[in-house]
Amino acid sequence: MKNMLMMVTLVLSSVLLLSIGACSKDNGAGGEAQGSFSAQQGAEIYENSCLKCHGEGARGGICPDLTDDESTYGDSDEELYISIAEGRPGGMPGWKSSLNKDKINELIAYIRSLKGTNK
Repeated sequence: MKNMLMMVTLVLSSVLLLSIGACSKDNGAGGEAQGSFSAQQGAEIYENSCLKCHGEGARGGICPDLTDDESTYGDSDEELYISIAEGRPGGMPGWKSSLNKDKINELIAYIRSLKGTNK
């Protein structure tokens, strides 16, 4: 009985530690893991901040198509975060003064939901 109790305690402790690690996972982009951010919220931010240049459905306009499989400046969450927060040469403004980390990460979640849909 004592061994069984010890085994249950060990299993529950392991599960707890794993779940804490998953919840605090950092995407390296100034925020939490993308799974905790809403693509729907990101779509609203896109409509208000990005549509004018990146076009309807992010398929391009004045600026590049965001539905491509590959981006000019990289596809990792960190690279996307830098592009949005800091901007890029040639016209992409930095948004860190008007979008906080969570909003930028929601925008990244939205962009992720569109990747590869231009086929």
